[in-house]
Amino acid sequence: MRPTKHPQSALRCPLNHILGTEANVRVLRVLFLSPVPFGIAELARQTALQASGLSRVCANLEDLGVIETVGRGRNRQFWRRQGRPLQQQIASLFGVEHSRAEQVLAKVRAAAQASSGSIRAAWLEGPVADQTDSPGDAIIVGALVDDAAMESVRDQIWAQFLAVQEELDVSIELRLMTQADLRTADESRLRELERAQPLVGAPPIELARPAAPDRSRDPIFRAKRHESVDRRLLRIATAIAERLKRDPSLVQRAMDHVERRLLTASGSERLALREWQALLRSNSAPRLRRLLVQDDARARRLRQSLPFVDVLSPDERKTLLRDVPERR
Repeated sequence: MRPTKHPQSALRCPLNHILGTEANVRVLRVLFLSPVPFGIAELARQTALQASGLSRVCANLEDLGVIETVGRGRNRQFWRRQGRPLQQQIASLFGVEHSRAEQVLAKVRAAAQASSGSIRAAWLEGPVADQTDSPGDAIIVGALVDDAAMESVRDQIWAQFLAVQEELDVSIELRLMTQADLRTADESRLRELERAQPLVGAPPIELARPAAPDRSRDPIFRAKRHESVDRRLLRIATAIAERLKRDPSLVQRAMDHVERRLLTASGSERLALREWQALLRSNSAPRLRRLLVQDDARARRLRQSLPFVDVLSPDERKTLLRDVPERR
């Protein structure tokens, strides 16, 4: 964007300079919502900006007195500057932005859950699920229903979504699918479903796969399967523990996720969420890393409901799961 022909007063209009570019806004959003400072590499990951240009952006914001440097050399990090004019207002602005997005997604999830007796699964797909949506893009909700109940289910779910649209001024698109639709989906559609975010029930890509023979009553098979799940959960937990070393803000993100889920969780899920809520509030990041990889009954039980995976973006989650080996 070209410089404006008639500049305005920096005293009267400081936000022109502070929020003047999208790069500035992305950096400020991350730093003002985080309880910890970030180095350039982690800031690049969080903002999806090139690390090579971030130093210049941070230097400009530091000159404006909005952020400050913490540490030196390889330990150099950036954080919001305390006690400066407009700091509280900027923090409030990003807080309101974040809260509105979470409210919208919570309402969509609650609407889908209210119809869960009529659907087998529901999920977010498309740009919102990928976090690449543009202004005006609809929130696309997919749902798996029985063929015979398609019309009645459409009316029931759509009534829920109409209320959300009117209340929060968003657009929602509903895509209903049957099991036959899932099993005959082409490669392009399957790639879309791989990136979907579950709202109710299993991820759609799992439902698209052919059903395996039912061996659930075989005690030997059940024991082996349980042991295999435990091993994979331990590998995922180990990867999360390593990630916590680089990104301590994951603890706060997990805590926020748990508090949101508690609003709509079932009785059995609430017990696990309450336990994680207490652990996240009372333990430091190093203690949580140790807990994640412990080999005892309590740790194995807690790994069944890890809140950390759910707070990752689709790309972060895909990277983490890709890095987890199938067997050790």
